[in-house]
Amino acid sequence: MSAPKHLWRFPTREAIDSLASRFGFPNTPGMQDWEWEVADPARIKEFIAAYNDGSLSEDERFTLMETIIQSFAETCLPLETNSDWRQTLSAIEQDISLHIYSVWYWSHLDAPDEEDLWNVTPFMRRLLDRHRPSFEKTWPE
Repeated sequence: MSAPKHLWRFPTREAIDSLASRFGFPNTPGMQDWEWEVADPARIKEFIAAYNDGSLSEDERFTLMETIIQSFAETCLPLETNSDWRQTLSAIEQDISLHIYSVWYWSHLDAPDEEDLWNVTPFMRRLLDRHRPSFEKTWPE
C-alpha cells in the first residue's frame, strides 16, 4: 500500500544543494536518492543538531530528516533505548504534516515478511497509526 498521492513529498534540488554545501556531501548528477546515499550513522548527532537549530527551510528539514532516518536504518545500535532516535521520533511527531510521507514510506506497509523490514519500521508504523485520524478524510480504505 503506497502513500496517497496528496501526501507525496520529495527532496528539492535547492534543499539538496544547500545541505550538500553545509555538510560537505558529494552532489553529482548521477546520484539517485541523494538523501539516502549521503546518510552516515557516525554523523547522526550533527544532523540532529542542524535539524533543530532553526536555520533550515521546510524543504531542507524534510530532506535532512530522510538522511537522518536512513542513517538510523544503517546503524546496528538498538533503537529502543537510543536517545537520539527518541529525539528524532519526537521531531517527526512535532511536525507530522511535513514528515507524513516519510513516516508512510518507512512504515513499509507492503512488506510481506518481518525480515523485509528496516529497523526503523516498527517505530514508523506506530507513528502512522497514531496520526491516522489526522489524515482520515483522505486516507485510503
